[in-house]
Amino acid sequence: DINSINELWNTLRQQKQRQMAKEPPKVSSLKAPTPSVHSPPPSRTPDPVGVRKVTSPQPLKRRKSNVSFRESRDGRTVTATFNLPGIKKHNAHVSYRGSHLTVTWETVKITEIDEGGTLVREREKKEFSRTIPLPEGTKFEEVGARMDDRYLILTYPNMRSVRVEPR
Repeated sequence: DINSINELWNTLRQQKQRQMAKEPPKVSSLKAPTPSVHSPPPSRTPDPVGVRKVTSPQPLKRRKSNVSFRESRDGRTVTATFNLPGIKKHNAHVSYRGSHLTVTWETVKITEIDEGGTLVREREKKEFSRTIPLPEGTKFEEVGARMDDRYLILTYPNMRSVRVEPR
C-alpha cells in the first residue's frame, strides 16, 4: 500500500533529522559562534584580492528608439535617420539583401580599475541590429547611405509608391 510506504519514509526522515540535530556540524562555518568574555568581537575580514563581488543584474530599461523615419514630400522615398552618437563610421555597417536592409553597429567601453595594486581592465562590447523591409524589386542603386559625426542616414524607395518601369 502506497500510504504505508509514505508513512515509513516520513518516519525515517524524522529519525534522521533528530539524529543529525544532536551531532555537531561537519563544516566549521556552520557552527554557531560562541563569544567568550576574553575574545574581541568578530571583525569583518577583507575581501581577497582578485575576487569580485557579484551584483544582481539590473532590470532592462525601455529605451527610446534611436531611429526615425520620414517620407519624402512626393511619397516616393523614405529616409531613416539613425542617431548613433559616439559610433565611428567603421563600427556601423549597412547590408543590402534585396528584400531588406540590415543596419548593425557596436559600442566598446573599456574601463580600468586599480584593485589592490593590480590593474584590472574590463572591455564591454554591445552589438545592435535593426532590419528595415524594402519593397519587392528594390535595386541596390536605389538605396543611399551616408554618415556624419552623429547620424547614419538611409534613403530607400517607399513601399506605398507605385513602381513604373521605363519603356
